[in-house]
Amino acid sequence: MSSARAAPLAARLTLLRWLLTGQWRTQPGPLLAAVAATAIGVALALGIHLVNRSALDAFRQAIATVNGEADSQVRARAGTLDDRLVDTLAAVAGIAQVSPVLELTVYPDETTRADESTRADGPARGGRAADAALTLLAIDPLAARAVTPALLPVVDRRDDTAAAGSTLALFEADTVFLSDAARQRWPGDFVTVMADGRQRRLRVAGSVPGAAAGQLLAVMDLGSAQWAFASLGRLNRIDLRYAEGESSDALGRRIDAVLPAQAHRVAPESAVERVSNLSRAYRVNLDVLALVALLTGGFIVLAATALGAVRQQPEMALLRVLGAPASLPAGKLLAQGAVVGVLGGAAGVAGGALLAWGLLNAVGGDLGGGYFSPAGSPLRLTPGTALGFGLLGLVTALAGSAVPALAIRRQPAASWLKPGSDERAWATLRVRRPALLLVAIGALLLLAPPWGGLPIAAYAAIAAFLFAGVALVPGVVRRVTAAFAAGLTGHLRRRPALWLAMNRLRRNPSSVAIALAGVVASFALTAAMLIMVSSFRESVDSWLDQALPADLYARTPVSVDAAIDPAMQAAVQAIPGIERARFLRTRQLDPGGDAASITLIARDFGNEPVERQLPLTGAIRAPGPRPGHESAGTADEGSGAGMIRIWVSEAMVSRHGFAPGTTHRLVLGEHPQTVFVAGVWRDYARQTGAIAMDRNDYVRLTGDDRISDVALWLDPQASPAAAATIIEQVRAAAPPLASAEFRSAEAIRSLSLGIFDRSFAVTYVLELVALVVGLFGVASTYAAEAVNRAREFGMLRHLGVPRAMIVRQLGIEAGIATALAVVWGGLLGLVIGAVLIYRVNPQSFHWTMDLTLPVPLLAGAGLALVLTAVFTARRASRSASGVTPILAVRAE
Repeated sequence: MSSARAAPLAARLTLLRWLLTGQWRTQPGPLLAAVAATAIGVALALGIHLVNRSALDAFRQAIATVNGEADSQVRARAGTLDDRLVDTLAAVAGIAQVSPVLELTVYPDETTRADESTRADGPARGGRAADAALTLLAIDPLAARAVTPALLPVVDRRDDTAAAGSTLALFEADTVFLSDAARQRWPGDFVTVMADGRQRRLRVAGSVPGAAAGQLLAVMDLGSAQWAFASLGRLNRIDLRYAEGESSDALGRRIDAVLPAQAHRVAPESAVERVSNLSRAYRVNLDVLALVALLTGGFIVLAATALGAVRQQPEMALLRVLGAPASLPAGKLLAQGAVVGVLGGAAGVAGGALLAWGLLNAVGGDLGGGYFSPAGSPLRLTPGTALGFGLLGLVTALAGSAVPALAIRRQPAASWLKPGSDERAWATLRVRRPALLLVAIGALLLLAPPWGGLPIAAYAAIAAFLFAGVALVPGVVRRVTAAFAAGLTGHLRRRPALWLAMNRLRRNPSSVAIALAGVVASFALTAAMLIMVSSFRESVDSWLDQALPADLYARTPVSVDAAIDPAMQAAVQAIPGIERARFLRTRQLDPGGDAASITLIARDFGNEPVERQLPLTGAIRAPGPRPGHESAGTADEGSGAGMIRIWVSEAMVSRHGFAPGTTHRLVLGEHPQTVFVAGVWRDYARQTGAIAMDRNDYVRLTGDDRISDVALWLDPQASPAAAATIIEQVRAAAPPLASAEFRSAEAIRSLSLGIFDRSFAVTYVLELVALVVGLFGVASTYAAEAVNRAREFGMLRHLGVPRAMIVRQLGIEAGIATALAVVWGGLLGLVIGAVLIYRVNPQSFHWTMDLTLPVPLLAGAGLALVLTAVFTARRASRSASGVTPILAVRAE
């Protein structure tokens, strides 16, 4: 019985293999284009996924090295900790080990080499690269042995009298140990870094073998580092190791009880969670954009299988008459889609692994986002990941094949031999109502808040609008061509080729829509990304205009508390040629938990209105009594009268609830202080949030009257030579700025826009890929269209239509249809771009932007698609119209 059933199945498989082989042999172009489109989509999706995953895994490994085996950490909410807190924590019952750590970010002098005779106390003039930051961890080696053993350095053997691994060098002044990656970056026996405005020459005494691969890390004795970097008595964190069997909750409460207001206890893995949460939106956005190419490939598979079905209709009809099962045509299309998916998925997996390897070695794991170290992220590809993305390509191809399979299954076999059977088959797909339903669903999804901090609903709305837009193409083609034909009736009679083309488009809207599905999808998604990126860039450019009013800017180049004191500030202001100087104090506030740090900017507002100094997004709220509102907790709508006013970035509103008019409690000094949110300003520089306040208020609360940033307005008549002299005088008056790089507003603008372009480099590539995939689809579609209509062209020639007119007809059809697809896709892209601008970006990155239409870029991309379609159609129609009229009539 089983053999009797197996025989028909084997025969059916043999027939399917024969049909597929025949189609691949006679019509390879569209199918290869479908395979290529699927492979490109899978490769991009897998490649970007692997880069993000590899970078995050490498970051986790690096953080694990730094945190070691600590059960918890004590960190400052703002600034640094007093090292006397170490003794306080050591006295808490249940704590087995206390390990103090001073963590600094220093910038080795790129122009200074080990063999140069550089004075240790000479002023710095060397340049430094933005990516040359070195993390310096100052530890107590004896305490760190039990808490962070991976940080313990190994001393190099320097001569016969020095034993390798000796601990004496660990405590020597101006001695540092570098990770393998840092030693490769700064080779030699010495490394020169900036400290308090002067060069500090440190001897490289060994390595840190426990550092993660690619980690730029330096380790130094705590006492030596505190002295070298003017941080005596200061710490960044204190690592705690609990005693065996101690209850974490009970001990945590005892620790919290002895902590001052400016300190708090955090979990060691919180740094990983912070970066993971912060970069999650960036990673998800890249993943979604990479899937754009795969989605476009799905529509190209749809067009390829549909055109293949049209070409094989007579053969299918004959097989049905000879007794083939009714499911054969649909099964053949699905099998064809499966073959395309398997080949495209396999090629895409290989290409994605190669792409990820190239990106990790060329640009690093951050892909321009700035969340991870750009070096040392090894490729991590598991069989499960490769199989998953390969199946994703298969599912995409099957989904593209399912639409024509469903349509052809509904068509009676006898109708396949009649002219216009393809249009009748595609017209059976009733898509208008589902498309309108998708539009309504998409509109409702736009009202949903982010899920888990991600704009999942907004992405779903984009997908709904895209599928609805493609489904509505037949109706758009029908109405536009009918209106066009009605308005140009007289002109069409004088242009036979145009008349033939318009009637063909008007009477076959569903067939045209199937052929244009990939064009509409690719151009819509390309237009949406172009609109989003252009709007973002223009908004950043406008923001820089207001954010950079001064002539010169500088910042102290080392992350320590030592900064420019009031005497230095007065000396800078007194320098001839400086019309005005504005000073800022920038500090990081730690909100605790998994939330990333907040930037506090204390600046001199003076008598100039705030709205002229900050790019505010709304009106300023004035503190005052509000009837019926009383203070309740840390955020309320209380009066705010007499409170310190602050201005917050947009990220502070969405991330932390600092809405205008509310009051909050901030820990800036020894005690919490209630502040009033007076307004919101746009800030593209700090995704985690920023707070601006008057520096007079900051000094009164903290007693910290030093500054870390300076903005200078020069005499308008000052020449470039005079400006250079003024910079030298500023460096002499304020030694912490001696190694700082002074930049003009224009230089900062160029640097900022360069960083923007680097951050969106992958997005630009995705835009180009989507357009290239669309060009693939256009070329393959009209090449197959010309082949499928060879008999139609033969009949026209039998009726006396010249071959040149047939070539013009198909060229006109291709031009009009593709232009219509470009216009419709552009409108659809505008809708999707608006969703990206007004929903996805605010929910992902917590900032807003203004809509800008890059008309020249959109017009150029659309023109490229139209010209490709016309060129391909004309070339293919010359060959297809070569069928002799007698053969065409005989076939009919």
